[in-house]
Parts: sequence; structure tokens; C-alpha cells
Amino acid sequence: MRSLSLAAGAVAVASLVAAVPHLTSAKDVEKVSLEIVSPKMGETVAGPDVPVTFILKNYEVYFDSTRGKGQHIHFILDNQPYLPLYSAKPYTAKGLAPGTHTIRMFPSREWHESIKDEHAFAMVTFNVGKADGQNAPDPKAPLLTYSRPKGEYVGHAADSLLVDFWLKNAKLGKDDDQVRLTVDGTPETLVEWKPIWKTGLAMGPHTFKLELLDKAGQPVPGPFNVTERTITLKAAAADTSAHH
Repeated sequence: MRSLSLAAGAVAVASLVAAVPHLTSAKDVEKVSLEIVSPKMGETVAGPDVPVTFILKNYEVYFDSTRGKGQHIHFILDNQPYLPLYSAKPYTAKGLAPGTHTIRMFPSREWHESIKDEHAFAMVTFNVGKADGQNAPDPKAPLLTYSRPKGEYVGHAADSLLVDFWLKNAKLGKDDDQVRLTVDGTPETLVEWKPIWKTGLAMGPHTFKLELLDKAGQPVPGPFNVTERTITLKAAAADTSAHH
């Protein structure tokens, strides 16, 4: 298994940007902001379906049906794998259980790399029916949000896997906070907030784990600061993973 830096992995990304005229490149993105309007922080709603309204500025989201791709928003309920939203119209989260829930949102490029502008991340904690204290991160505390990889990767999509995450109230560095990435039991420490690509993985299931650590190398408390996902690589001609 190999790790590729942002520069190395960006070769394919640059080709994609050049081929798609309306695609937003990394250099084009500035002053992106995302704000959740409703539900409000601390609000109690009836549920189980919860309408979510938000305002996205300076970033276009869309779905290109001819290519089956598009710039989108990563919508995360509690610590579930994200759902892609290809529209800035209100979205309804359905079937929420009674208790406390947190929504996290941030815009993403077509290849699922998150926009890391300071104001591009939005979070709200609310209650369905009643509060139970679960899924309630401190909005002022360091927060790690797992983004990629997730799900299944088929065919060429399995050749190189993007590892990406969002950081709030934390700064990575050799003498600062760190993120520990563990792939199939093998750990490595990340001291820069940037995406990396993993290559050379065999077909089949693999586990990816992200943990936020403090300066002393100890886990930072928080309900979402440790996340593990199992993804699956499949050898096949069809490639559907880019749609999710």
C-alpha cells in the first residue's frame, strides 16, 4: 500500500478540471460559506422527519447527468457516512429517532475533496422530541469529521482512494494536534490538513480509521473524534462509486 501526496494525487484531478469547463478548481475557491438556517442550535423539533434549510455562498453545486458526477455538499447526520446533496434547496432528514442529533455539512468537489475554507463548515445540534445528551459535540472544542473513503469502489475507482476529513477548532502540526490514520491496522500520523490518496490496496474489504490526537499524542475527547469505516474494493468493468 502506498500513500500519495496532494501534489501527486492532483494530477488526475487537474486533468478532470481541464476537461470540464464549469468545474471549480482548487484555485478558484475562496470565501465559500455555508450556514444552516434550520433547525436552530438547541432547538427541539417534533420529528421524525426534520426539514433542513441552509445557505451556500460562492460555490456551485450541481449534478451532471451525462457524466454521473457533480460538485455537492457532504451531509452528515450524527456520525453516519455522508449523503451527497447536489442542490442547495432544503433537504429533509427522515426517520430520526427521538433524542439529540447533530448535522454537519461542508461543500465538496466532484472528486469528494472537501472545501476547507474557514466558513465552509456548518454544524447544528438539535433534539427530536427530547434531549438525551447523545451526539452532542461541544461547538467550541476540537472536532474531527471523517469524510472519505466510504462505500464501494469498483474498477478503476479502486486504484486510488482519497482520504479526506474536516477539522474544526484544531490546528495540525508536528508540535500541535495530529490526526492518526490507521488502514487495516497500520497507523500513520498526519501533521498537515490536506487530502492524501492510498494506492496498492487489494480487492476486498479494508478498514480506515481516523483519530484526533492532542500535542501529547493522546485522543482528544469528543463523540466524533474517532471514526472507523469499512470500505470494499471490487474488480469490475462497471464503475459506480463516483456517484456516491
